[in-house]
Amino acid sequence: MKVLVTGATGYLGSLTTKRLLLDGHDVRVFVRSPDKFASLMEKLSVSPSEPEVAQGDITDEASVDAAVQGCEAVVHCAAIVATDPAQAQAMDETNLAGARNVLGAAVAAGCDPTVHISSAAALFPFRADPVTADHPVMGNDEAYGRSKAACERYARSLQDEGRSVVTVYPSGIIGPDDWTESINLSSAVMWFEKGFPIAKGLSGNYVDVRDVAAVVSASLVPGRGPKRLLAFGSHLDARAHVAALTEATGAKIKTFPTPRWFMWTWGRLGDLTRRFGKDIVMTSDGYDYLFNCRPGDDSATVEATGVEFRPVVETFRDMARWMYEAGHVSAEKVGDLAADA
Repeated sequence: MKVLVTGATGYLGSLTTKRLLLDGHDVRVFVRSPDKFASLMEKLSVSPSEPEVAQGDITDEASVDAAVQGCEAVVHCAAIVATDPAQAQAMDETNLAGARNVLGAAVAAGCDPTVHISSAAALFPFRADPVTADHPVMGNDEAYGRSKAACERYARSLQDEGRSVVTVYPSGIIGPDDWTESINLSSAVMWFEKGFPIAKGLSGNYVDVRDVAAVVSASLVPGRGPKRLLAFGSHLDARAHVAALTEATGAKIKTFPTPRWFMWTWGRLGDLTRRFGKDIVMTSDGYDYLFNCRPGDDSATVEATGVEFRPVVETFRDMARWMYEAGHVSAEKVGDLAADA
């Protein structure tokens, strides 16, 4: 199948491109920087000449229309993902305009299916336990969640018309080969180098980037109509998270008891430092998510795609090994994995 992928210079987009090529699809990528894409593919051991490259921007309707032509399916991964308040306007303007241009062009061209990568943020704050793919669109006050909720409303409007739009809802995407240094990498570095906060009520959802890419690839079957696929992966409270990291590496993970008020203050301070280009990991929206997280029910996704989500210990192991090899963490912090690298 001839598939257009947007956002192929991002973490999920690049791994999805690799997975689609491995699964035998004819891939065209739509990127702003062909040089950046070529460099990234080399790091992923993919020949940069294997996928076709179309240059353009998702906010440019004409370049999107041209890129879609001749494709049988579209995977829309491109979006600005940030917690920096200074990026709020860019997310509000770019993410919805991009979704309208890409999904609209794909539907108009008769692509079947059109896969839209949404986010758990579009469904947050959660109103169900566990969360399912039919959860109402929410979107909290922070810019990323607000922008992804707006994109999701547009995608669902197309689904309501019977268009073959497939929405995938990943939670916190982690794993190896994060050469783009995605938004969750700084948190992962902190777990190993600084320690993990143990706070009552803190929890999170984590899904392997390779599993999300596999779900996308398995969704590229024409004639199935609109679908919504949750990809939340594993739900871990703080102690379970530390236990999984320890099992994955064999290393002792530092922990520090952290009162909730401290986490709240840390998040607000993080908002302030982001305005000056300083990342201290936590933000106010990160705080809200960690203390109001709910598990997801991925069973419908497994049934629809046949993709089994791997154990989180396996993901942590592969992620930690790659982080060591890429120079993000020291040997002592990843225990037995450093000797295996």
